[in-house]
Amino acid sequence: MRSNRSLRGAWNYVQSAVNGQEKPAMKTLTLHSGRERRILRGHRWVFSNEIADSIHDFEPGSWVEVLTAKGVSLGAGYINPASLIAVRLVCPPGKKPDEKFFRQTLLEAASLRQFLYPGAESCRVVFGESDGLPGLVVDRYGEVLVYQAGTVGMAGMEELMRELLLDIFRPAALVFRNDSPSRALEGLAPEKGVAFGSVAGDIPIQIDGIRYLVDVVGGQKTGMYLDQRDNRNAAKPWMKGKKVLDLFCYNGAWSLSAIAGGAAEAIGVDQSVDAVEQARRNAELNGFGDRSSFIAGDVFDYLKRVARASFDVIVLDPPAFAKTRPAVTEATKGYTDINRRALLALKPGGILITCSCSYHMSEELFREALISAGQASGRKLRLLQILGQSLDHPGLLAMPETRYLKCFIVEAA
Repeated sequence: MRSNRSLRGAWNYVQSAVNGQEKPAMKTLTLHSGRERRILRGHRWVFSNEIADSIHDFEPGSWVEVLTAKGVSLGAGYINPASLIAVRLVCPPGKKPDEKFFRQTLLEAASLRQFLYPGAESCRVVFGESDGLPGLVVDRYGEVLVYQAGTVGMAGMEELMRELLLDIFRPAALVFRNDSPSRALEGLAPEKGVAFGSVAGDIPIQIDGIRYLVDVVGGQKTGMYLDQRDNRNAAKPWMKGKKVLDLFCYNGAWSLSAIAGGAAEAIGVDQSVDAVEQARRNAELNGFGDRSSFIAGDVFDYLKRVARASFDVIVLDPPAFAKTRPAVTEATKGYTDINRRALLALKPGGILITCSCSYHMSEELFREALISAGQASGRKLRLLQILGQSLDHPGLLAMPETRYLKCFIVEAA
């Protein structure tokens, strides 16, 4: 793991720009001939095998300007020679990574969210590459901001980002959740804590009329899964008067949304005892305790025991089964099996809302897994809708890696 001193040293270019000092010359990297096409189309990663120069002596997190084989600038970004993703581009040609640039980038990200969700107190404010800030995720929960710095380049710039987030958003507290497993791939140690202000227990918030208590320090991700927000609203018409099973329920967001949409009953299952307890508290907070129940246990085991044709609607929102490309084959088997079991628990004519947050599980592969699950369970599946991540998680059209969430709503005859 790299020390904080090493990370700070790698950021002499940005720090000198921020402090108004004379900036050292930015080093350049040249691509192999023809390797610029993907970048010119809007992709923001440069892979190590696309670079003609040797990169081994570059300090991880330092800034480089990327050039085509003909010497044309493609922009500037930060480098990690130990990663297959060698350079993550940040600045377009002609722009420099100074305080003014990052402030404007954050302001534009905030402006988009205000347009998408006017007056919303909670949303994703920054979504990495899609907002021009690779390696950075920022979520807002009421008066609390939570950020994740997931790359060595962004970790080196963390102090500057903290200052800008505090100045622009004026939160009561700023929490860092730098505990994503992906940080290990960048040579970074996991860490979390409160960078500014104080956080005493769960944070009360409201999203689309539903109240939640969010554990921003100890909860999963940054405390809540905001990427399903729009999907939960889109699914409400299918919930009215129905008995709903919410699998991998976490803090009960799908269950609460179902009841808010008129569901007669919602049962949530999650292996985390803490998550189930939080789901119960959230249900009571909204006055939904009489129509909801939550079970701490393994979802696969629960589906093995539950009686067939027990539910009108089943929501299946598991964690990523395929976190790497080599894991796709086994993940496909996992998605097929769990959807098969869910279909058996669904009444004829029932609705299955099934999701995959695995980027490596493409929409077509996920569709094939559902077809196999339908065949194995003897159910005929009719596709009603395909959804993705919420609008505050926008994707770059030329960068499929920024589009990861699939949500299929199907009818099972």
